[in-house]
Amino acid sequence: MTKLSRRSFGIGLTSAGLALAARPAFAQAYPTRLIRIFVPFTAGGSSDTLARIMGEALQGPLGQPVIVENRPGGNSTVGMLAAAGAAPDGYTMIQGHIGTHAITPAITPPTAYDVGKTFATVAVPATSSNLLVVRVGGPIDSMKTFLEMAKAKPGTLNYGSPGVGSPSHISVLQLAAQTGINVVHVAYRGNSAAITDMLNGTLDFMFASPAECIEQVRAGKLKALGASAAERSAGAPDIAPLAELGVPGFNFRTWHVLSMRADTPPEIIAKMRGEIAKVMAGEAYRKRLAELSLDPGIGDGVEAEKYVQSEIEHWRKFVKDNGIQPG
Repeated sequence: MTKLSRRSFGIGLTSAGLALAARPAFAQAYPTRLIRIFVPFTAGGSSDTLARIMGEALQGPLGQPVIVENRPGGNSTVGMLAAAGAAPDGYTMIQGHIGTHAITPAITPPTAYDVGKTFATVAVPATSSNLLVVRVGGPIDSMKTFLEMAKAKPGTLNYGSPGVGSPSHISVLQLAAQTGINVVHVAYRGNSAAITDMLNGTLDFMFASPAECIEQVRAGKLKALGASAAERSAGAPDIAPLAELGVPGFNFRTWHVLSMRADTPPEIIAKMRGEIAKVMAGEAYRKRLAELSLDPGIGDGVEAEKYVQSEIEHWRKFVKDNGIQPG
Protein backbone atom coordinates (compact mmCIF):
# COMPACT_ATOMS: atom_id res chain seq x y z
CA MET A 1 0.00 0.00 0.00
CA THR A 2 2.85 2.43 0.88
CA LYS A 3 4.65 1.67 -2.36
CA LEU A 4 1.47 2.14 -4.35
CA SER A 5 0.73 5.47 -2.62
CA ARG A 6 4.08 6.92 -3.63
CA ARG A 7 3.28 6.25 -7.29
CA SER A 8 -0.42 7.11 -7.33
CA PHE A 9 -2.05 10.51 -7.34
CA GLY A 10 -5.52 11.94 -7.89
CA ILE A 11 -8.01 9.48 -9.36
CA GLY A 12 -5.43 6.70 -9.42
CA LEU A 13 -5.03 6.85 -5.65
CA THR A 14 -8.80 7.02 -5.21
CA SER A 15 -9.33 3.95 -7.41
CA ALA A 16 -6.70 1.97 -5.52
CA GLY A 17 -8.31 2.89 -2.24
CA LEU A 18 -11.74 1.82 -3.46
CA ALA A 19 -10.37 -1.48 -4.75
CA LEU A 20 -8.72 -2.27 -1.43
CA ALA A 21 -11.84 -1.28 0.46
CA ALA A 22 -13.99 -3.47 -1.77
CA ARG A 23 -11.85 -6.59 -1.30
CA PRO A 24 -12.96 -7.40 2.27
CA ALA A 25 -16.58 -6.80 1.26
CA PHE A 26 -16.15 -9.24 -1.62
CA ALA A 27 -14.67 -11.82 0.72
CA GLN A 28 -17.50 -11.33 3.23
CA ALA A 29 -20.09 -11.84 0.48
CA TYR A 30 -18.40 -15.01 -0.77
CA PRO A 31 -19.80 -17.26 -2.00
CA THR A 32 -22.51 -15.87 -4.25
CA ARG A 33 -22.70 -18.70 -6.78
CA LEU A 34 -21.98 -22.36 -7.45
CA ILE A 35 -18.67 -23.87 -6.28
CA ARG A 36 -16.94 -26.70 -8.14
CA ILE A 37 -14.69 -29.41 -6.75
CA PHE A 38 -12.58 -31.03 -9.46
CA VAL A 39 -11.56 -34.66 -8.99
CA PRO A 40 -8.71 -35.75 -11.29
CA PHE A 41 -10.02 -39.33 -11.43
CA THR A 42 -13.07 -41.23 -12.60
CA ALA A 43 -16.10 -41.49 -10.31
CA GLY A 44 -16.17 -44.07 -7.55
CA GLY A 45 -12.69 -43.71 -6.07
CA SER A 46 -11.78 -42.40 -2.64
CA SER A 47 -11.05 -38.87 -3.89
CA ASP A 48 -14.42 -38.75 -5.63
CA THR A 49 -16.24 -40.11 -2.58
CA LEU A 50 -14.59 -37.60 -0.22
CA ALA A 51 -15.31 -34.71 -2.58
CA ARG A 52 -19.00 -35.63 -2.73
CA ILE A 53 -19.27 -36.02 1.05
CA MET A 54 -17.60 -32.65 1.60
CA GLY A 55 -19.57 -30.94 -1.16
CA GLU A 56 -22.88 -32.09 0.29
CA ALA A 57 -21.88 -31.03 3.80
CA LEU A 58 -20.80 -27.55 2.65
CA GLN A 59 -23.93 -26.60 0.73
CA GLY A 60 -25.92 -25.68 3.85
CA PRO A 61 -23.28 -23.54 5.60
CA LEU A 62 -22.22 -21.81 2.36
CA GLY A 63 -25.73 -21.33 1.02
CA GLN A 64 -24.65 -22.29 -2.50
CA PRO A 65 -24.55 -25.49 -4.58
CA VAL A 66 -21.26 -27.39 -4.41
CA ILE A 67 -20.82 -29.84 -7.29
CA VAL A 68 -18.17 -32.42 -8.12
CA GLU A 69 -16.67 -32.57 -11.61
CA ASN A 70 -14.55 -35.58 -12.54
CA ARG A 71 -11.60 -34.61 -14.75
CA PRO A 72 -9.66 -37.87 -15.26
CA GLY A 73 -6.79 -38.49 -17.62
CA GLY A 74 -3.07 -37.98 -17.99
CA ASN A 75 -2.31 -39.76 -14.72
CA SER A 76 -4.30 -37.05 -12.86
CA THR A 77 -2.66 -34.14 -14.70
CA VAL A 78 -5.79 -33.24 -16.71
CA GLY A 79 -7.71 -32.39 -13.54
CA MET A 80 -4.74 -30.72 -11.90
CA LEU A 81 -4.20 -28.52 -14.98
CA ALA A 82 -7.86 -27.55 -14.99
CA ALA A 83 -7.66 -26.47 -11.35
CA ALA A 84 -4.37 -24.65 -11.88
CA GLY A 85 -5.93 -22.73 -14.79
CA ALA A 86 -9.14 -21.81 -12.94
CA ALA A 87 -9.74 -18.26 -11.78
CA PRO A 88 -8.31 -17.62 -8.27
CA ASP A 89 -11.69 -16.57 -6.87
CA GLY A 90 -12.55 -19.43 -4.51
CA TYR A 91 -15.13 -21.02 -6.79
CA THR A 92 -12.92 -23.92 -7.88
CA MET A 93 -11.23 -26.45 -5.60
CA ILE A 94 -9.54 -29.76 -6.32
CA GLN A 95 -9.70 -32.97 -4.30
CA GLY A 96 -6.47 -34.91 -4.68
CA HIS A 97 -4.13 -37.02 -2.60
CA ILE A 98 -0.53 -37.94 -1.94
CA GLY A 99 -0.15 -39.01 -5.56
CA THR A 100 -1.55 -35.93 -7.32
CA HIS A 101 0.09 -33.41 -5.01
CA ALA A 102 3.41 -35.03 -4.08
CA ILE A 103 4.50 -38.26 -5.78
CA THR A 104 3.40 -37.79 -9.40
CA PRO A 105 4.81 -34.23 -9.65
CA ALA A 106 8.09 -35.54 -8.24
CA ILE A 107 8.28 -38.23 -10.93
CA THR A 108 7.08 -36.05 -13.82
CA PRO A 109 7.39 -32.37 -12.84
CA PRO A 110 4.56 -30.43 -14.52
CA THR A 111 5.55 -27.41 -16.58
CA ALA A 112 2.28 -25.49 -16.23
CA TYR A 113 2.17 -25.39 -12.44
CA ASP A 114 4.17 -26.04 -9.27
CA VAL A 115 1.95 -27.84 -6.75
CA GLY A 116 3.63 -26.33 -3.70
CA LYS A 117 3.31 -22.79 -5.06
CA THR A 118 0.23 -22.89 -7.30
CA PHE A 119 -2.11 -24.41 -4.72
CA ALA A 120 -2.98 -23.61 -1.11
CA THR A 121 -4.11 -26.46 1.11
CA VAL A 122 -7.60 -25.97 2.47
CA ALA A 123 -7.67 -29.20 4.49
CA VAL A 124 -6.52 -32.80 4.63
CA PRO A 125 -10.01 -34.40 4.81
CA ALA A 126 -8.83 -37.94 5.60
CA THR A 127 -5.98 -40.42 5.62
CA SER A 128 -6.10 -44.12 4.91
CA SER A 129 -4.12 -47.28 5.22
CA ASN A 130 -4.39 -48.90 1.78
CA LEU A 131 -5.56 -52.50 1.63
CA LEU A 132 -3.79 -55.23 -0.33
CA VAL A 133 -6.71 -57.12 -1.86
CA VAL A 134 -7.20 -60.26 -3.96
CA ARG A 135 -10.26 -61.96 -5.43
CA VAL A 136 -12.08 -64.38 -3.13
CA GLY A 137 -11.92 -67.87 -4.63
CA GLY A 138 -8.62 -67.22 -6.41
CA PRO A 139 -5.32 -69.00 -5.78
CA ILE A 140 -4.11 -66.39 -3.25
CA ASP A 141 -5.74 -66.51 0.18
CA SER A 142 -3.12 -65.10 2.54
CA MET A 143 -0.09 -62.83 2.62
CA LYS A 144 2.10 -65.93 2.99
CA THR A 145 0.62 -67.49 -0.16
CA PHE A 146 0.94 -64.22 -2.04
CA LEU A 147 4.65 -63.83 -1.28
CA GLU A 148 5.33 -67.49 -2.08
CA MET A 149 3.60 -67.26 -5.48
CA ALA A 150 5.20 -63.93 -6.36
CA LYS A 151 8.67 -65.27 -5.60
CA ALA A 152 8.10 -68.64 -7.28
CA LYS A 153 6.79 -67.06 -10.51
CA PRO A 154 8.55 -63.71 -10.99
CA GLY A 155 6.96 -61.44 -13.59
CA THR A 156 3.66 -63.32 -13.78
CA LEU A 157 1.42 -61.76 -11.13
CA ASN A 158 -0.11 -58.44 -12.20
CA TYR A 159 -1.65 -55.55 -10.34
CA GLY A 160 -3.63 -52.44 -11.21
CA SER A 161 -3.32 -48.77 -10.26
CA PRO A 162 -4.44 -45.36 -11.56
CA GLY A 163 -0.94 -44.84 -12.93
CA VAL A 164 2.72 -44.24 -12.11
CA GLY A 165 3.05 -42.31 -8.87
CA SER A 166 -0.41 -43.16 -7.55
CA PRO A 167 -0.62 -44.51 -3.97
CA SER A 168 -1.60 -47.92 -5.35
CA HIS A 169 1.50 -47.98 -7.54
CA ILE A 170 4.00 -46.66 -5.00
CA SER A 171 2.72 -49.11 -2.36
CA VAL A 172 3.63 -52.01 -4.67
CA LEU A 173 7.04 -50.51 -5.47
CA GLN A 174 7.78 -50.33 -1.75
CA LEU A 175 6.55 -53.89 -1.26
CA ALA A 176 8.69 -55.14 -4.14
CA ALA A 177 11.76 -53.33 -2.80
CA GLN A 178 11.35 -54.87 0.64
CA THR A 179 10.48 -58.42 -0.44
CA GLY A 180 12.31 -58.84 -3.74
CA ILE A 181 9.18 -59.77 -5.71
CA ASN A 182 8.85 -58.98 -9.43
CA VAL A 183 5.28 -58.14 -10.52
CA VAL A 184 3.65 -56.49 -13.55
CA HIS A 185 1.98 -53.07 -13.43
CA VAL A 186 -1.25 -52.38 -15.36
CA ALA A 187 -2.31 -48.70 -15.41
CA TYR A 188 -5.97 -47.63 -15.36
CA ARG A 189 -7.74 -44.27 -15.43
CA GLY A 190 -8.98 -44.94 -11.90
CA ASN A 191 -9.06 -47.66 -9.25
CA SER A 192 -12.76 -48.39 -9.75
CA ALA A 193 -12.01 -49.91 -13.18
CA ALA A 194 -9.11 -51.86 -11.70
CA ILE A 195 -11.34 -53.25 -8.96
CA THR A 196 -13.82 -54.41 -11.61
CA ASP A 197 -11.00 -56.35 -13.27
CA MET A 198 -9.98 -57.71 -9.88
CA LEU A 199 -13.47 -59.13 -9.45
CA ASN A 200 -13.51 -60.76 -12.90
CA GLY A 201 -10.05 -62.27 -12.47
CA THR A 202 -8.11 -60.11 -14.93
CA LEU A 203 -5.87 -58.76 -12.16
CA ASP A 204 -4.16 -60.81 -9.47
CA PHE A 205 -3.90 -58.20 -6.71
CA MET A 206 -3.82 -54.48 -5.99
CA PHE A 207 -3.59 -51.89 -3.25
CA ALA A 208 -6.74 -49.79 -2.87
CA SER A 209 -8.12 -47.26 -0.44
CA PRO A 210 -10.72 -48.73 1.93
CA ALA A 211 -13.24 -46.27 0.47
CA GLU A 212 -12.75 -48.00 -2.89
CA CYS A 213 -12.87 -51.64 -1.84
CA ILE A 214 -14.25 -52.09 1.68
CA GLU A 215 -17.79 -52.86 0.46
CA GLN A 216 -16.48 -55.70 -1.73
CA VAL A 217 -14.42 -56.96 1.20
CA ARG A 218 -17.46 -56.90 3.49
CA ALA A 219 -19.55 -58.62 0.82
CA GLY A 220 -17.02 -61.46 0.57
CA LYS A 221 -16.00 -60.68 -3.03
CA LEU A 222 -12.52 -59.41 -2.24
CA LYS A 223 -10.18 -60.48 0.53
CA ALA A 224 -7.93 -57.99 2.30
CA LEU A 225 -4.58 -59.69 2.88
CA GLY A 226 -3.26 -56.80 4.95
CA ALA A 227 -3.05 -53.03 5.39
CA SER A 228 -0.22 -50.76 4.27
CA ALA A 229 0.23 -48.53 7.36
CA ALA A 230 2.51 -49.63 10.17
CA GLU A 231 -0.23 -49.27 12.77
CA ARG A 232 -3.77 -50.62 12.65
CA SER A 233 -6.26 -48.19 11.21
CA ALA A 234 -9.15 -46.93 13.31
CA GLY A 235 -11.25 -47.37 10.19
CA ALA A 236 -10.33 -51.05 9.71
CA PRO A 237 -8.90 -52.31 13.01
CA ASP A 238 -9.50 -55.97 12.15
CA ILE A 239 -7.10 -55.91 9.16
CA ALA A 240 -3.51 -56.51 10.22
CA PRO A 241 -0.65 -54.37 8.86
CA LEU A 242 1.72 -55.99 6.39
CA ALA A 243 4.44 -55.24 8.94
CA GLU A 244 2.87 -57.99 11.08
CA LEU A 245 2.47 -60.39 8.15
CA GLY A 246 5.97 -61.09 6.91
CA VAL A 247 7.03 -57.63 5.71
CA PRO A 248 8.61 -56.01 8.79
CA GLY A 249 8.94 -52.25 8.63
CA PHE A 250 6.47 -51.80 5.78
CA ASN A 251 4.61 -48.49 6.11
CA PHE A 252 2.62 -46.45 3.61
CA ARG A 253 -0.30 -44.16 4.42
CA THR A 254 -2.31 -42.15 1.91
CA TRP A 255 -3.40 -38.61 2.72
CA HIS A 256 -6.17 -36.83 0.85
CA VAL A 257 -6.05 -33.10 0.22
CA LEU A 258 -8.54 -30.40 -0.75
CA SER A 259 -6.90 -27.30 -2.23
CA MET A 260 -7.50 -24.16 -4.27
CA ARG A 261 -5.38 -21.61 -6.11
CA ALA A 262 -2.81 -20.08 -3.75
CA ASP A 263 -3.41 -16.59 -5.16
CA THR A 264 -7.07 -16.67 -4.13
CA PRO A 265 -7.82 -13.74 -1.76
CA PRO A 266 -6.60 -14.85 1.69
CA GLU A 267 -9.94 -13.92 3.27
CA ILE A 268 -11.67 -16.45 1.01
CA ILE A 269 -9.11 -19.18 1.73
CA ALA A 270 -9.57 -18.52 5.46
CA LYS A 271 -13.35 -18.67 5.16
CA MET A 272 -13.31 -21.98 3.30
CA ARG A 273 -10.78 -23.42 5.73
CA GLY A 274 -13.04 -22.45 8.61
CA GLU A 275 -16.17 -23.96 7.08
CA ILE A 276 -14.43 -27.22 6.21
CA ALA A 277 -12.87 -27.45 9.68
CA LYS A 278 -16.39 -27.26 11.14
CA VAL A 279 -17.57 -30.06 8.86
CA MET A 280 -14.61 -32.25 9.78
CA ALA A 281 -15.17 -31.70 13.50
CA GLY A 282 -18.78 -32.83 13.24
CA GLU A 283 -19.97 -36.26 14.34
CA ALA A 284 -21.76 -36.90 11.03
CA TYR A 285 -18.54 -36.49 9.04
CA ARG A 286 -16.50 -38.69 11.37
CA LYS A 287 -19.20 -41.35 11.25
CA ARG A 288 -19.12 -41.30 7.44
CA LEU A 289 -15.32 -41.71 7.46
CA ALA A 290 -15.65 -44.70 9.79
CA GLU A 291 -18.18 -46.30 7.45
CA LEU A 292 -15.61 -46.01 4.64
CA SER A 293 -12.79 -47.26 6.91
CA LEU A 294 -10.99 -43.94 6.51
CA ASP A 295 -9.16 -42.14 9.32
CA PRO A 296 -9.59 -38.44 10.22
CA GLY A 297 -7.21 -35.99 8.56
CA ILE A 298 -6.15 -32.44 9.47
CA GLY A 299 -8.96 -29.90 9.75
CA ASP A 300 -6.79 -26.91 10.65
CA GLY A 301 -5.96 -25.41 7.25
CA VAL A 302 -2.68 -23.84 8.35
CA GLU A 303 -1.42 -27.09 9.85
CA ALA A 304 -2.66 -29.01 6.80
CA GLU A 305 -0.65 -26.67 4.56
CA LYS A 306 2.51 -27.27 6.58
CA TYR A 307 1.97 -31.03 6.43
CA VAL A 308 1.41 -31.13 2.66
CA GLN A 309 4.45 -28.92 1.99
CA SER A 310 6.62 -31.24 4.10
CA GLU A 311 5.25 -34.27 2.23
CA ILE A 312 6.01 -32.66 -1.14
CA GLU A 313 9.63 -32.32 -0.10
CA HIS A 314 9.75 -35.83 1.37
CA TRP A 315 8.47 -37.52 -1.79
CA ARG A 316 10.63 -35.38 -4.06
CA LYS A 317 13.65 -36.74 -2.20
CA PHE A 318 12.22 -40.30 -2.17
CA VAL A 319 11.69 -40.34 -5.93
CA LYS A 320 15.18 -38.94 -6.59
CA ASP A 321 16.93 -41.27 -4.15
CA ASN A 322 15.15 -44.34 -5.56
CA GLY A 323 15.52 -43.39 -9.22
CA ILE A 324 11.80 -43.74 -9.97
CA GLN A 325 11.11 -42.88 -13.61
CA PRO A 326 7.85 -42.13 -15.47
CA GLY A 327 6.25 -44.87 -17.54
